[in-house]
Amino acid sequence: MAREGITATGIARICHCSPSSVIRIIDEAVELKSRVARLPENLCFDEFRSVNSTMSFICCDAEVSHDIVAILENRLTKTIREHFMNRCTNRERAAVKSVVVDLNAQYIKFIKSSFAAVSSAFYKKKIGFMKYADGGSLRF
Repeated sequence: MAREGITATGIARICHCSPSSVIRIIDEAVELKSRVARLPENLCFDEFRSVNSTMSFICCDAEVSHDIVAILENRLTKTIREHFMNRCTNRERAAVKSVVVDLNAQYIKFIKSSFAAVSSAFYKKKIGFMKYADGGSLRF
């Protein structure tokens, strides 16, 4: 019934139980995929507006599949760091070669400290561009 879009309250009415019982039974029956088998070599980090207009963090495979690696309830550096440190081994994190991010500076320190093999080539290009760009231009 839940797959057909019926609310927990609707299911509770049909089954003559409370909505909290319906939610508890669904939670017990559904086994969520806790993590990917391994971290991909190339990751994408971004944030998106989720429940109640709060910003959440998403990480996905930057290759062809674009499989979701993680969705976190917020985009705080502490939360992201704890997620990758607790769920991924040092070897898995060392195998990551690149991380694609927008120009959000929040991720730079975290990426450098958590993913040792990631190159900062784009960051160097950005700094090089900004040195020669007209500060008042639209492109800057």
